[in-house]
Amino acid sequence: MVLGILIALWINNRNQEEQIASTNVDLQEKVLLQLEKDIEAIDQIKKELDTLNNVNLRVLNREYDKTKMDEKGILSTLLLNVKDLGMDMHNTNWIDNAVLDASKASENLINLSGIYKSYFKDIDAIEKIIYEKFTANLGYLEKTQPWYTTLITDLRCENDCINYLLRSEQHKSRTASLRFLYIHSYGELVSGFHSELIASKEELELYL
Repeated sequence: MVLGILIALWINNRNQEEQIASTNVDLQEKVLLQLEKDIEAIDQIKKELDTLNNVNLRVLNREYDKTKMDEKGILSTLLLNVKDLGMDMHNTNWIDNAVLDASKASENLINLSGIYKSYFKDIDAIEKIIYEKFTANLGYLEKTQPWYTTLITDLRCENDCINYLLRSEQHKSRTASLRFLYIHSYGELVSGFHSELIASKEELELYL
């Protein structure tokens, strides 16, 4: 009788382990698909940051790559476009809410969740600083420039607006500060995140 109970418990535990293992494989596949989407999203923001960098260099009278920017979009890029990663935490939520086994793949999933959390925390912090700086710059233009109403209302930047944005030393200083935040702070974080996700994707693929 006791032996029969032990065998039944062993079979039940074995079935549960197999079910968890199967569920983990499904989770790995879902996480990998989301990883591909997240890597693509970072690829896109890196391209946008590259364009923004060249626009800023153009305004700051530094060497820039003409092939990576649209001359017609310089002013709108400077004044109205705020770049952010805009990614959701799907993978972190899926991993944290899953029942994981003791496999190497599960260990990699846990590490991946930690990578997301760490980078999201740092990226959110620098995005907040950028938004505050960007808003402060617009606020300054609102208070000091007569052409601001036409720009915001009609989305037209006429001669006085163009001259100010491209030639004002004050505006160049603010542009230089934003460029530093975007390229040297935000951009480096994004690039590091990109590399970490690619490495995690390659590791997870080894266990499928």
